[in-house]
Amino acid sequence: MSRPKSINSKLYSSLRSCLYLIGFASGLFLFGLGSRDFWAPVEPRYAEIARVMFLKGQWLVPTVNGDLYTDKPIFYFWLVLLGAKLFGGVTEWTVRLPAAFGGVGFVVTTFLIGRDFFSARSGFMAAVVLATSMRVLWEARWAHVDTVFCALFGFALYFGARALFGKGRPSEILLVYLFVALATLTKGLIGVVLPGLILGGFILVRRDWSLIARLKLHWGALIFFIVAGPWFYVVSQLTHGRWLADFIYIHHIQRYTAGAGHRQPSYYYLTTLPLDFLPWTIFTIPALLAYRPLRSRLADPVVQFFPLWFSTVFLFFSLSDTKRDLYLLPLFPSIALFIGVYLDDLIRGRVAQDLLYKWSASCSFGLIAVAGLCAPVTAWFYYRDAWTAVVSVSIPLLIAGVVGVVYVCRSRPLNVAAVTAALMVVTVICTSIWLMPYLEGFKSPRWFSNQVRKVVPPGTPVYIYADTMNDFNYYMGREIIPVVPNASAVDRLLKTKQDSYLIIKDRDHTRLPQLPREWVVTSEANGNAVWHLVQLRGRSS
Repeated sequence: MSRPKSINSKLYSSLRSCLYLIGFASGLFLFGLGSRDFWAPVEPRYAEIARVMFLKGQWLVPTVNGDLYTDKPIFYFWLVLLGAKLFGGVTEWTVRLPAAFGGVGFVVTTFLIGRDFFSARSGFMAAVVLATSMRVLWEARWAHVDTVFCALFGFALYFGARALFGKGRPSEILLVYLFVALATLTKGLIGVVLPGLILGGFILVRRDWSLIARLKLHWGALIFFIVAGPWFYVVSQLTHGRWLADFIYIHHIQRYTAGAGHRQPSYYYLTTLPLDFLPWTIFTIPALLAYRPLRSRLADPVVQFFPLWFSTVFLFFSLSDTKRDLYLLPLFPSIALFIGVYLDDLIRGRVAQDLLYKWSASCSFGLIAVAGLCAPVTAWFYYRDAWTAVVSVSIPLLIAGVVGVVYVCRSRPLNVAAVTAALMVVTVICTSIWLMPYLEGFKSPRWFSNQVRKVVPPGTPVYIYADTMNDFNYYMGREIIPVVPNASAVDRLLKTKQDSYLIIKDRDHTRLPQLPREWVVTSEANGNAVWHLVQLRGRSS
C-alpha cells in the first residue's frame, strides 16, 4: 500500500511544481505585454500580416505590403488570429500573446526534462533559470516565432529522449512527430533538422542501432505529413509554387550558405551566448570545474545526451553564414539544466562552495551593484531626460548586487539563486513600467502615422522612400504602401498626373532636391530620425 501512495505523492508534487512554474512564467511574460507599440523590424511585420489576414478572413496565404511573405510558415499567424478572434482584433497584446505562451511552454518542457532525467528539484531550478535568462525574457515578450518553436522543439526532444531511454510508453514516440510537424509549421525545416540531428547523433554516439526501432520512423513520417503537409501543399497550389520555392531556396539554402543580411564570423556565438544567458552565466565556469573529471561523468548515457544537444545546436548555427543571437535559443534548456543541477547540488552540499564559486559570484554581484550605482550618474550627465527611467532599473540592480554578495559570503546558495531570479523579475517589472515608455518615443511610429491619416484623404496613394519595415502599414491601416527605392523612382513618380504623398526620412529628403521643403506637410522626430510627409502634386508628362 505504501508504494501507490508514494507514487501519488510524487505525481501531486510534480503537478504542483508544474503549476507554480506556469504561474510564475505567465506573470513574468504577460506583465505589460501589450503596453508598448510594435517596434521594427519584425514586430510590425508580423502584426501587419495578421491584420490583413484577419480583415480578409483568409488563413492560408501570408502577405505583407502586397507581396508574399515567405520567411516563416503559418502556425504563429494562426495563433495570432485565434487570439484576435477571442479578444476582438489584432493588437499589440494578441500579436505577442503566442510568444508569451510559447515561453511558458519552453519553461514547462525544461522542467519536465529535468524532472525525468535528473530530479524534480533540479528540473524546477532549471526552469526558473531558463525563464529568467536574458534572451528568453526578451523573446517571450516580443512578437517572434522563436519561443513557440522552442516550446514545440523542447517537447519533441522530451518525448524522444523518453523513448530512447525507455522512460515512457513506446507509443509516446509518436508525439515527437506531432511536435516536429508543428515546429516545422512554425519556423520551417529547422523543426525537422534539429531534433533529427540530436536524436540521430545520440544513436550514432551510442552505436546502439536497436534504438532506431524505437523511433517508429514509418509511423512518424505518416504523422508528420498528415499534420504539416496539407498547408504546405495548399499554399504552394494557391501561389503556383512560388511560396514554397522562395521559402526553401531563399530562406533555407541561401540563408544558410550566403549570409542573407546577417553574415557573422564563425566565433560570433562565443561572444553573444554568455550575454544572452545572463545573469546565470556567472555560474557556468564554477559548475564546469565542480564536476571534473568530466570524462567519467560523460560515460553515463543520460549525461551524454545534454552536451550532445548543446554542441549540435551550437555547431549547426555556427557553420551557417547567417547568424543571429536568437538562433541559439533551442540549446538554452541544456545549459539551464546544467546550472539547475549544479545549484541543486550546491544547496544539498553535494558539491563544495569552493573559492572559484565564491569569487566569481561575489565579483559578478559586485559589478551588478556598481552598475546600479553608476547608471543614474551617467544618465544625469548624458541622458538627463532618461534619468527617471534609468533609476527605476538601477535600484533593483544595486539592491540585488549588495544582497547577492552578502548571501555568497554567508554560504547560502539557495538565497543566491533566489536573489538572481528575483533581480530579473523586478527588472522586467520596472522596465515595463518606466523604461519602455521612455524608449517608445524613439521606436514607435504611431503618432506620425496618425498625423498622416489625418492629412491624407482616403484613397489617395501614399508611398514610402527606401523603407521596408511595415510599421506604417500597420499603424496607418494601409495594406499597401509602395516603396520608392531611389531618386530615379521619385522622378518617375513626379511625372504622374495623380496627386500622392511620400513618407521620407530627413536624411534622404536632403539628398533629393526635386522635393522642395515647402512640399512637406507634417514632420515628426522619432529618436535619431526625422520623418516628413511630402505632398507630390500631379503633373502632366
